Amino acid sequence: MRTWLLPLQTHYQRWVFRRQFRRSFGWEQAQKDGLDVCLHTASMREGVGNASRLDAVIAWLKEAQDACGGRGISACFRLGRGWDVPYPETSGYAMATFLAYGALSGQPELAERAARIGDWEIDIQHESGGIRSEPNRPRTRVFNTGQVILGWCAMYEATEEKRYLDAARRAGDYLCRLQAPDGRWVQDTYCGPRTYHARIDWALLRLSHLSREGRYEAAAARNLRWVVEQQLDNGWFGNCGFADDDPITHVLGYTLRGLLECHAAACSRIRGMNVLERCRRMADAVCGLADKPGVGGIPGMLPSSFDRRWNSRDPHSCLTGNAQLAICLYRLTQITGEGRYADAAERLVSAVKRAQVIGTALAAVNGAIAGSYPPYHGYMSRAYPNWAAKFFADALMMQDNYRTGLALSA
Repeated sequence: MRTWLLPLQTHYQRWVFRRQFRRSFGWEQAQKDGLDVCLHTASMREGVGNASRLDAVIAWLKEAQDACGGRGISACFRLGRGWDVPYPETSGYAMATFLAYGALSGQPELAERAARIGDWEIDIQHESGGIRSEPNRPRTRVFNTGQVILGWCAMYEATEEKRYLDAARRAGDYLCRLQAPDGRWVQDTYCGPRTYHARIDWALLRLSHLSREGRYEAAAARNLRWVVEQQLDNGWFGNCGFADDDPITHVLGYTLRGLLECHAAACSRIRGMNVLERCRRMADAVCGLADKPGVGGIPGMLPSSFDRRWNSRDPHSCLTGNAQLAICLYRLTQITGEGRYADAAERLVSAVKRAQVIGTALAAVNGAIAGSYPPYHGYMSRAYPNWAAKFFADALMMQDNYRTGLALSA
């Protein structure tokens, strides 16, 4: 696009965003509760601590679950359209967030909510063992399946209820059947083999540990070997983005977290892959980016995507990815003892805090995190996805507790 058109495009997108906001809540209500707050003017509200932010984002996740009948969590709230259908993939790993925050805050109701998700996921599990892309569609996805395995493993550890481990085994068997001989997943994928499938490897290693069945560990190691081969010397990963696009921070975060947790699993089959060193390469690049002025001049507000030289022209930021990368950097500090990773994580979390909708009476957005900053342009524009809220909650918990060894299970 020609550069002189950008201001006009931004003005138009902002106008559309305002119009959809009014359509969702009404003009009078939008004025009363402060439309500028929901436009994310990137002015951090003073005096709002992590406890209040966590309470607000967890309350929003509960709102999103209740909007879908109290079982799975709505994929997102879209301006102009309202609540979406419950999304199996991200509801799956949100189980672990409910369990973790319930334990930290002394709220047993959150474990009950996690169990409702876990039982719903069992009810809709495909006969093949895979997880559907949507509740009422037959298509299954390998990545979605890995994420629900993580949630079921967390539920099994918390409750020792065998049905969660049995469901995870069926899902693990589905993944093993679909895996190609070279370790990749080619079938039932969104856009072919991807490095962010490292999160599937993490799920399989968790399942192998809990079930004591080595075939899941072997499958994880086969794919992980392919994943690490996609990394460049500067830490960037090929075959990471959606289709042929440059990878956004969301999928870079998936890749890095999967690798970190596979390293932490300390399995004999992945020794020799230098997984931790590969994590450092990518994390060092992210730290360098976090030191620069971000989108809107906000420190830590990383551009949405990066090419193979870690360059970006994006005028928007993927908030989900910022939160995910912060979690990875806190985790890397736990593993290595190097505080510079936590320092960079602080900048990333602070940037996402600026974008949290907080202090409005509009329950459909209060506490939420938009797909992008600004919210009318970029990834999941004009929408508040549940996975942005989940990873923001996780990032806040890690910020407060990484020094004490908090380990999140999804």
